[in-house]
Amino acid sequence: MIVSKSKRLTIVSVFIIFILAFVISLCGWEQAIATPIIGTKEEMGAWETLPMPPPADRMQSVHTILLPNGKVLVVNGSSFRTTQVKEQENVDLVEGVDVRNYDVINNTGLLDPVTGKFERIPSPPSIQAGETNDLFCTGHLQLSNGNILFVSGTGRYYPGGAFTGNRQINLYNWKTGTWSALKPLKQGRWYPSLISLADGKVVIFSGLKVDAPNQINPTLEIYDPKTEKLQYIDLTTVKNSPFNTKLKDVDSYDSIDLYPRVFPTADGRLLITGDEAGIAGVLVPHSSKKSYLMSIKENTEGTLSVSFEVGPDRAESSKAYGTALQVPNSEDVLLLGGIIGTNSINFGRLNNTQGFPPGSRVATSLQRWLSPAKSGEKNGKWEIVPNFLDKPRANLQSVILPTQEILVVNGGQYPEYKPVYEPLLMTAAQDAPGGYQTKPMNPAKLPRLYHNGALLLPDARVLAIGGNANRALRDEDGTVHVDILQDAKTYYKFADLRDKSGQKKEFNLEEYYQNPQSYFAKGDEEPFVPAEIWQGEVFSPPYLFKPGSRPKIVKAPSSLAYSQSNTISVKNATQDGSLVLVKLGAVTHSFDYGQRLAQLPIENVVLADESSISFKTPENKNLYPPGYYMMFYLNNVGKPSLAKIVKLAA
Repeated sequence: MIVSKSKRLTIVSVFIIFILAFVISLCGWEQAIATPIIGTKEEMGAWETLPMPPPADRMQSVHTILLPNGKVLVVNGSSFRTTQVKEQENVDLVEGVDVRNYDVINNTGLLDPVTGKFERIPSPPSIQAGETNDLFCTGHLQLSNGNILFVSGTGRYYPGGAFTGNRQINLYNWKTGTWSALKPLKQGRWYPSLISLADGKVVIFSGLKVDAPNQINPTLEIYDPKTEKLQYIDLTTVKNSPFNTKLKDVDSYDSIDLYPRVFPTADGRLLITGDEAGIAGVLVPHSSKKSYLMSIKENTEGTLSVSFEVGPDRAESSKAYGTALQVPNSEDVLLLGGIIGTNSINFGRLNNTQGFPPGSRVATSLQRWLSPAKSGEKNGKWEIVPNFLDKPRANLQSVILPTQEILVVNGGQYPEYKPVYEPLLMTAAQDAPGGYQTKPMNPAKLPRLYHNGALLLPDARVLAIGGNANRALRDEDGTVHVDILQDAKTYYKFADLRDKSGQKKEFNLEEYYQNPQSYFAKGDEEPFVPAEIWQGEVFSPPYLFKPGSRPKIVKAPSSLAYSQSNTISVKNATQDGSLVLVKLGAVTHSFDYGQRLAQLPIENVVLADESSISFKTPENKNLYPPGYYMMFYLNNVGKPSLAKIVKLAA
């Protein structure tokens, strides 16, 4: 008997409902929703665990960047650690690490996602031009030539979780694998955001100063790769900038917080959404619902200036450690999840929300900025779906897929507590709230909280990597301990671990990675999460298990120009396939500064053993700036090819 696809889906759905009802009746509702449903790979995707690197090469991935050669650059710098000092029989824990020590900051690697091999590579020097040079909490972005621009990083760790930013600019050459130093910044910029412009310049927003802990830099700098020069602009003197906009009901001006979520618009302006990834102890308002649009002008002498318009208000105040993205093939912007009311990553640890500002919580919302073209408003407008996510999520990631779906992955119900293992697949649906419907995917194996990463790979799988639950502990000889918890008196301590029955159990790293649910800290019902996660995973979305042969791009140009017609050759093509460009990812702190998706209009299809597909390249350089992109061909059922990495050149 032949069963139609729709009937098969109905059978699967009925089966899942039956299993869920059985679990609810057996365990109760709370336990049932905590137990993930495992589905078929065709419906809910599949996970693979990457090989664990040898001990000397193990590290997390605070900064995760896809290179034009298909490899993944992993950068950590000093890696959010504290120091254990042993003097004779005395042991002392010193908050932070000495970033002047090269061994402390030398935590960089390359991952080959095809083979799963990970290798450690040299980091830049720890002292450069007489100043510290730690890439922990840097800002980064691929330039149009594929090289990676790194801006600032940690100047120094201070007691109480405070930091300063360094003034360094480092450049990683993806072809040679070498580092070079550029002219330093005028000020420090710990936690900056880098945004590409249509002409290849890069705008650098926010960050902490070099000379004062936890002080926001109220300026911006614009880097020109052609001249390797910076232009510095003080935003406190610019009308309608956030630093000159008084907030209602609060005796304060607005601000541009750390790692601000900023996006280009079709007309070349930059949308400053108000969401961010700030830290506790920085004096910023948490009640602002404002967004801003910034314009950049260049005079005949090459001098740049900026102007601001106060944009539409959002329904929720600014959120920390939510994710944000530009809607695929669109100007619209989405904000998902995040912490409201506080920037503290300690919010909710051990389910404790006491001592934080009233109303602090982790959001389940989706906010969508509708572009001027869609909204009819000059500066667009915001809409909100308050309960869009299945559960509160902070430190989550959003990955744009070749199908124009979005994978929400990683993070926790609190910033560093209660990991969320199940991704959500967002599929565009015109009549759905926020324009998307969601579906849970199969759960990952490992928890990924603060400092996790996720990005799309050229084979159309999704890499999930890294994660912090606490600061790890580093001995002076370089040994790193991850069985660490916070402590009110000593700041951090070794965890008193038990098994499920409550019996004491010594931490064993190999056993943990075999069974991540096997350790429990005394007094905590949630499974113990190590301070750093050192093993990566790869998720294959359901589209990779669709029936039929996978398309293959046989021939494609290595470089594309804007607004031009071009042709590729594709094996296993179909008459009504599609073609997209996805910009290479560059992710840190729940935000991918690289990813964009442009659908390429198909002008003609000639089917053959190697079909000829004619298409038109993107027109808008503001939304799709010059640089390297993955080109995916998708057949009529949405099964993607392997990507051809191409350069979109001005």
